[in-house]
Amino acid sequence: MGNSPLFEVGALLLFFFVPGFLLVKALWPEWRVRGPTGAENLLKLLAGGVILSTALSLLIGFYLGNTGLFQAGPSDPILEATLAGLSAAFAIAGWFRGAYARTPPTPAPIAGEVLPGEEDTLDYLASLGELGREERRLRHEVRVARKAGQETRPVEKQLDETIARRKGLEQERERLLRSHDSLPPEP
Repeated sequence: MGNSPLFEVGALLLFFFVPGFLLVKALWPEWRVRGPTGAENLLKLLAGGVILSTALSLLIGFYLGNTGLFQAGPSDPILEATLAGLSAAFAIAGWFRGAYARTPPTPAPIAGEVLPGEEDTLDYLASLGELGREERRLRHEVRVARKAGQETRPVEKQLDETIARRKGLEQERERLLRSHDSLPPEP
């Protein structure tokens, strides 16, 4: 006697979609399917649901098969109960993390993300690197000019100006950081 079509659809969803979808929602509760990134988030949710559900089904089936509890069929009650239990746990975790709330939770800052007060960090580092290269180039030019017995005063003046600009940039950056309370005040 075969299973009903409704049972088969439910089993397919349980094996290949629901646990993974709920896990993705629990891990990234801020992903919504509305708004400017809605289509991209929907694709991530659907793909993640299929991939993670398939992986979970395989891993749990492998574990149950090695323990002798698995009967290798979609109607195996232990596999279904395990996947349903995991789905419930992922749904509860997602609910506590705000995945189903009307307004999405704010995501935690990502490592390397620009934080408030650090908007100009990349510009600062680029400027500092450029000044450092210019300083090395001028020092080399002074050395070459001295070996050749040429006049070095104009290049040395440029070098002093570059060093002063670099130091000024470093001091300005330090002042900005202190104003954002990220460094202790100088004694």
